[in-house]
Amino acid sequence: EVLAGLEGLLQMPYGCFEQTSSATYPNVLVLDYLQRSGMINPRLQLQAENLISLGYQRLLSFEVPGEPGGFSLFGDPPAETMLTAYGLLEFSDMAAVAYVDPALIERTVDFLASRQNSDGSWTPTMLYSLDGSVDVDSTLAATAYIAWGMADAGYVDDSTVRQAVRFLDRQ
Repeated sequence: EVLAGLEGLLQMPYGCFEQTSSATYPNVLVLDYLQRSGMINPRLQLQAENLISLGYQRLLSFEVPGEPGGFSLFGDPPAETMLTAYGLLEFSDMAAVAYVDPALIERTVDFLASRQNSDGSWTPTMLYSLDGSVDVDSTLAATAYIAWGMADAGYVDDSTVRQAVRFLDRQ
């Protein structure tokens, strides 16, 4: 039953960056879990790997031309820092179960580092709230999220992450 349930979570990637991620990221997590638990079988592994590969190729198409490592919903300028940080988390988790070009991870980290403010913070490019208002300073959340993404991708000792942590400590 567990295998059938996990197999039922596997989805074909489609749509914009967000929709493609909504299908691909669970595929990555399912394959990772199945491999770690020893419950994987060849058919299921091949299915998951194929779907992840399709999702990866689709996600690459949303990298914004002229802004290497930056991503947007449809691949059009401008690149969005929060979406790019989410992509970094997804690509670094994906690298545990499938091929991800290390140069992509590096470009994405470089893009995020180039968008960091001099005080160590990031200004979010996408603001969301439940009621549609934007009356909360989301700089802290954006900074914590992006620093977490970079640290999780293996850049915990990077000066960009350390500067972000100092900013968060001061706040």
